[in-house]
Order: sequence, then structure tokens, then C-alpha cells
Amino acid sequence: MNILVTGGAGYLGSVLVPNLLMRGHKVRVVDIGYFGLSHLYGLTSQMELICGDLTRINSDEKFLQGLLDEQDCVIHLAALSNDPSAEAYPSLTYDLNFHTTSVLAKAAKERGIRFIFASSCSVYGENDGELIETSSVNPRTIYAKSKHDAENELLGLASASWKPVILRCGTLFGLSRRMRFDLVVNVFSLYSTLRNQIQVFGDGLQWRPFLSVQDCARAFLLAAEKKDLSFMIYNVAHENLRITEVTNTFKRINPSLQVAYIPAQDPDKRDYRVSAKRIVDEGFYPHIKVEAGAKRVADAITQGLIHDPESNRHNNVKWLKELNRNAKAG
Repeated sequence: MNILVTGGAGYLGSVLVPNLLMRGHKVRVVDIGYFGLSHLYGLTSQMELICGDLTRINSDEKFLQGLLDEQDCVIHLAALSNDPSAEAYPSLTYDLNFHTTSVLAKAAKERGIRFIFASSCSVYGENDGELIETSSVNPRTIYAKSKHDAENELLGLASASWKPVILRCGTLFGLSRRMRFDLVVNVFSLYSTLRNQIQVFGDGLQWRPFLSVQDCARAFLLAAEKKDLSFMIYNVAHENLRITEVTNTFKRINPSLQVAYIPAQDPDKRDYRVSAKRIVDEGFYPHIKVEAGAKRVADAITQGLIHDPESNRHNNVKWLKELNRNAKAG
């Protein structure tokens, strides 16, 4: 199958793309390269890598045509992909997360190309109970609202002959060729390893559904290859844990670890846990729990496998702000 992966050089894409190639798919990646592309260069003999700003498709029909030419499936990962980045760049967030999704999906529908969209469980925001895909949503942030608006756009485009697939992913963790240390498990792994201390802002009682980036990539692989999926929206998660439970996991890994609870001036009100039964029924079985994933990240840090783990490059909003400052200075 010919598959276009947008944002394929990102944290999730850098795990997904090698999996697609190993399964024998022909992959075309488009990525703006904010966080580098060199980690994919070893794969370029097996795939097509396009360095480009995906928002060009909003006004450049030729660029859009070139991306979709001869493709059977689009896996749309490209986004400003966390709350701090979205709050810092709200206009860009909506341009990329919503408008680009709309344009790309409409073009895919016109050409009969399957469409798989990376959404987020953050659309649930603050909700009680274990949430299923038909539960009410309550997006609390610009990022979550942009994802929810994109979902509604896709559902509005759906027809009997063209049904997009929306994967609402949990909070990711784990190793990737393009590493991130602005995700709670990964940042706890970083500072528990380097400083023997982690900080929790607020009381840590909020729930999150966690999912390893490796398992998340497998979910997208399943969605791409299984053409008879029963639904259009799927929660994708493994463990529902309170942040305090995550800190206890790190205490088990390192009993001498110091945990500091910091009063939060603007407490994080997001609090949700989800059921992933719907995608499990499709044959998806996550394997990697938080504790195992945390150990792998910590081992990679101690073994020097991650270059300069405290660099801003591994933190989305810090790196984007640095790039923006450099651009203005230039």
C-alpha cells in the first residue's frame, strides 16, 4: 500500500514509519523539519521524504496534488501537538491542526483515499467515569479544541463510501528516534535519572490514560491495514493512572527518588480516563506499561543513547520559541 504520513519525522511518526516499511508499505513522509530530519535519513532509500510546510496545501493545489499522487492512504499526524505549544501559537495551531486537516481530508475523499487522523483523548477534558467514544467531550485547551473541531469536520465529510478513522490517543511515553521530554512519563524519567528528583505541579490526583509510543504506532498500523473497521472513532490507551500513581511507579524503580509537590498557580483541570475496549475488539492489544517504558527511557539516558537530553530540542514549545527567536534575530 502507498501511504502518505504527514508529520512523519515527529515523535510518533518516527516510530510508525519504520513499522510501515517493515510491513512492506511504500511510504511518503512530509514534515517541516522543526525538530530535524536526520534521524530518518537512514530510511530514505526505502521511502520518499519531503521537507515542506504542510499548511501550503491550504493555498497551493499543486503541492497538495503532489503529496496525494498515487497514494492509497493518508495517516495525518502533523500538528502542534501539546497544550503549551498551542497556547503559545494559537493561530498556527488552528491553521495546522484544523484547516490543514479539512483541506487534506476533502482532497483525500475526492480521490477515494483512506484517511486516518491522529486525535487525542484530551478532547474529554474534565469528565467523570471511564469514558467511551460516545461519551460527552469537554475540551479545555486550544489544542484539544482544535482536535475536536477537526474531528467534527471529518465526521461531517463521512459518507457511505468514504469513512475516515479517528484515533483518540492517550498520553504518550517511551523511546523514539525523535525524542520528547515534555511528556509526563518521559520528563519524570529524565529528572529521576539526572537529578534524583521529580516535581509534580498541583496535587497530582488527575487521571490520564497512558499509551506507549510503540503501541500507538501499532494502532495506526492496524487502522491502515484493516479496511473493515466497525467505527470511525477509537480511544487508544493502555493504563488509566493518576499522576500520583505514576510518581509511585518511579519510586518503585528508584526508592531513593525525591518527589516534590509544587503548588500550582493555574492548576491543570484536565482529568479523564478512558475505555479502549472498542479498538481492543478490533484486534489491538497494547503491550508496554508505564513502568516498563519508563525503565527503557531511563536506561537510554544513563547509557548515553540520547544526545543532550536536556536540550530545548526535546521540548516542543521551548524549541519552537527558540526557532522563532532565531528567525527574528536573523
